[in-house]
Amino acid sequence: MPERRAIFVSHANPEDNPFVIWLGAKLAAVGYEVWADVLRLNGGDDWQRKLEHALRERACKVLLVANSISVSKQGVRNEIQIASEVARKIGDSNFIIPLRLAPFDAPFLIAHAQYIDFSRGWAVGLYELLQVLQQEYNVPTQQAATVEVWCSLQAMHGRALVNRPERLISNWLRIRKVPETIFYYRRSELNHHGIVLTLPRVECGDGFLTCEEHGIENASRTPLEGALDEGWPELGISTRDMRNKFTHLANQGMELLLKASGLRLHEMANKRGAWWFGDDLPDSRQSFRWTEIKGSRVLRGYSEKRKLHWHFGISAFYRGGPLRHYRIKTHLLFSEDGTTILPGKRMHRVRRSFAKGWRNARWRDMLLALLYWLSEGESLLRVPLHLNDDLLIEVPPIFYTSPVSIQEGDAVDQDLDDSDMDFLDEEVLEDGDEE
Repeated sequence: MPERRAIFVSHANPEDNPFVIWLGAKLAAVGYEVWADVLRLNGGDDWQRKLEHALRERACKVLLVANSISVSKQGVRNEIQIASEVARKIGDSNFIIPLRLAPFDAPFLIAHAQYIDFSRGWAVGLYELLQVLQQEYNVPTQQAATVEVWCSLQAMHGRALVNRPERLISNWLRIRKVPETIFYYRRSELNHHGIVLTLPRVECGDGFLTCEEHGIENASRTPLEGALDEGWPELGISTRDMRNKFTHLANQGMELLLKASGLRLHEMANKRGAWWFGDDLPDSRQSFRWTEIKGSRVLRGYSEKRKLHWHFGISAFYRGGPLRHYRIKTHLLFSEDGTTILPGKRMHRVRRSFAKGWRNARWRDMLLALLYWLSEGESLLRVPLHLNDDLLIEVPPIFYTSPVSIQEGDAVDQDLDDSDMDFLDEEVLEDGDEE
């Protein structure tokens, strides 16, 4: 009788194929022998027989990719039935290990099985799965790990390249110009003249660095470009330290710009701020048009299904290289009243299901719509660092032209601008999972 060394993966085909290909490559890289029907690179009359033989005679564990779709498919249920028979035969009550990708009603035969949660993130679930396989069940690995078949599958299931140029829009906003001068004011000087700094500043020694200009006699000043290249030797500020301090100034300036525009601030779990489109801002479609780049998107809305408001938002961070720019990160936030953002864990769960039909083009257009609204249709954004010598940012973001493009599949981008859009029932929050 052959030794049981294989890990058999039961899943919905084709719905769970991307996950199984990802998981199979990870397990194969560790050294496990993996069986799944997605391995069927070439057609063959004996494939089903080989698959059943692997399940009955080769498998030492069965991983059940569990969600409401997979557990309802007859093929998966047949595999659960066979796996349950094998479990009784070999006396292994933990033969089937469910991998929870989304909420599901466990079939009777596996109702007792303890699942591994992949819904919080695939990497998190994989870490737990590997610990269980290695430390608890001692599943054997092969002497030499091989991932060639999984690499072939990844390529086969990937999208084809098309010999057609494609414009790619980045999330980088190029900085066209910085203020000419940076100043250093001692606290004693500011107090003596009764001056309160209102624009971005950073502490330095017994005073502040700022681009805000005041007519204080003998105040220290230097060209900003030179300071960013060579530091400020007279004050003992190295180039690296000067660049770090200017990063703080630039980030403060961006916060002032976003706040002045009417966007609201939400502090995320990592303590960084997300500026979002609140209920006091327009809920109509926001158009954008920069030469050939044009379109429109709604930046906030209401889900009748969820009874929740959704809000698009951004974070922006200054970067000094390889060219000076602001890097933009997009966010999707939720509230019950249009004002108070949901707590982190609940919002994370809603976001994962709510936006699962959103494709890259949608996120791109929402960012472009917000930037066009923010710039009032102009090609520059002015970040307030100086009373009349602002830091200038170019919009739209930097774009590139690729000589080839990726062939799109048959999936349709669900237009969730439609407030009556129906959502998948299995993705609705479970009771008790809000916090």
